[in-house]
Amino acid sequence: MSGDEAPSPRDEWLFDSLARQAAVMADLVATAGAGDRGVEGSLQWWGLERQARRYLRNLEARSRGPAAKRWADELGAHHDMLTGYGDEARAILSSVEPEVAAESESRLGLRIAVVGKGGAGKSMISGTLCRLLARRGHRVLAADLDTNPGLAFSLGVAHTSGGLPAEAVEEHGGAAYGWRLRSGLSPAEVVERYTVEAPDGPRFLPLGKIGDTDKTAPKHTLVALLEVLLGFGDPGWDVVGDLEAGPTTPFERYHAFADRVVVVVGPAWRSAMTARRLLPLVADVPCVIVANRFRDEPDHPGLSPAVRVP
Repeated sequence: MSGDEAPSPRDEWLFDSLARQAAVMADLVATAGAGDRGVEGSLQWWGLERQARRYLRNLEARSRGPAAKRWADELGAHHDMLTGYGDEARAILSSVEPEVAAESESRLGLRIAVVGKGGAGKSMISGTLCRLLARRGHRVLAADLDTNPGLAFSLGVAHTSGGLPAEAVEEHGGAAYGWRLRSGLSPAEVVERYTVEAPDGPRFLPLGKIGDTDKTAPKHTLVALLEVLLGFGDPGWDVVGDLEAGPTTPFERYHAFADRVVVVVGPAWRSAMTARRLLPLVADVPCVIVANRFRDEPDHPGLSPAVRVP
């Protein structure tokens, strides 16, 4: 290790996270390498390339933290590994027939985080999007990062459905709230084992809800759910994450898994104020503004919606 001091629990969590990322990448490259140079095989290389970019973007954010100088060698080696995987994927794709590469890229699943002020309608937008995608034959993961069960209601599942059980998480002193995804359990295995099928077919994975008997369930599963979203690299799935209302979760980078952030804004001026605060926090990812419940109301100044929902 590059630091002279012993690693703290937080540092150990960082190293473990890097090791888990390396395992995800190794699985993806093995899957891609076993395929052909047709559309389906090329799709796997697109998935590998995207996962490398996602992890690199997340690593850049971590490299601004206090551990960056202490563990510069470890972070640098991880950066080089991810860069190498991305370069390998792009080299393979450059050798594929252009029409095949374009078709396979068009099949790359969506990664969308939905944010906005409470009451703007983000859970309704998230749930409707998931169900419409599933109706078109897409495999969809609907992830709820809010302790309120709005997404469950929008999807049409019981608010007590799903969630990571105790066997899927483990204590770790360096993780936020002291819990994380259990060692040896991959994000893909979580999606396979612990999601619940909603009407029309999307798979629902919620944060633990605050109940009468367990007030701490969200704390036990939050980091694990974020690890699942960041590490679920299957290119054939669409992933939609409904984030908690307000700026706190984007500030803490819960949107790190996404390739695009949907900012939902309602007609009220307070909703616009929240949207303006959100946009700088998610500026590392392309954003789309959705104006919800707009009929004859004018657009908010400075917030030009790509979509208007009456």
